[in-house]
Amino acid sequence: MKRTVLAFVGAIVLAGSSVPAHHGYATFFDPKDRTVAIEGDLENLLYANPHVVMKIRAGEAVYTVTWQAATWVERNAGVTKSTFQVGDRLIIIGAPSRDPASHEVTMVREVRRPRDRWNWRSDTPFAQPSY
Repeated sequence: MKRTVLAFVGAIVLAGSSVPAHHGYATFFDPKDRTVAIEGDLENLLYANPHVVMKIRAGEAVYTVTWQAATWVERNAGVTKSTFQVGDRLIIIGAPSRDPASHEVTMVREVRRPRDRWNWRSDTPFAQPSY
């Protein structure tokens, strides 16, 4: 009986804790070693969990920028569904994919909107971006 109660309590505790990571970033550079700055127009914004995803047109290329969960983005960056609008010019600094043809960026470290000088910058150290 004691074991059953202990197992039940353990299961409840584990069920209530968060999962530390649900995927890896092995296909991306570590932002402490390499980041890129993508400047372009916001074409699409998916503000939802598990991640906020932005499509940024920079010239002929469309980049997929994967940020954190919507709840994290709102709490830590102050970004809500209405902060950015399609057509906004943004500069995003983050870790690029190891495959440059993929046009993917993740582990976002800075977001800027030049028209009104809106800016968010991570407290986590990161490499100077290449442009």
